[in-house]
Amino acid sequence: MTIAAEKTGLAQVSDAEILEEAAERLKRQYLNEHGVEFRFGSFHFIFHDGRFQAVEDWPRSRRYLSPKRVVGNKE
Repeated sequence: MTIAAEKTGLAQVSDAEILEEAAERLKRQYLNEHGVEFRFGSFHFIFHDGRFQAVEDWPRSRRYLSPKRVVGNKE
């Protein structure tokens, strides 16, 4: 955890909760910027020389189906 996270109380929040919040914020930002809901695709975190630079949205026109996923399997 970084010093900034410790100062703001984020040290008590799980990584999964932080990432879920970030994902929801990115979806809202995409909706505000493009006027459509982000339904399929990914967001890429861009780093240069070890420092965070930006987030790029990579929308797709269809959903990704994992080869491991079996229809009706809820794992």
